[in-house]
Amino acid sequence: MNRFCSLFQPFLTYYSVILIGLIILYYVKPSTLVFGLIVGAIGSIINTCIFEYYLWRSLNKTTSHISTGNSWRYLVAIICCVIWLLFRENIHIIGILIGLLISYLFIVFRPIIKQA
Repeated sequence: MNRFCSLFQPFLTYYSVILIGLIILYYVKPSTLVFGLIVGAIGSIINTCIFEYYLWRSLNKTTSHISTGNSWRYLVAIICCVIWLLFRENIHIIGILIGLLISYLFIVFRPIIKQA
């Protein structure tokens, strides 16, 4: 658990603020877009955890094959889209798309976030 907290602490702080803000926004003004953002943000949290785990594994083990877990992250995106297919009336697909893009923003800005 200590390793998990040290790897994901900066990301969990940002994600928790985003997720709590979206949940409060959804309770204040229910919207399909906001609910899609919540689903996408949860998928984004999972994607960031997968990316950080594979990055940690590639840095700490000397293997010939280095992976970033792309197939697992694609699977999370597909699962979010299947959730949208099942609940089309309640979830907006653009919200899921924007929510999933949060993880890729964190991956791009990872060096800046880790330094802070």
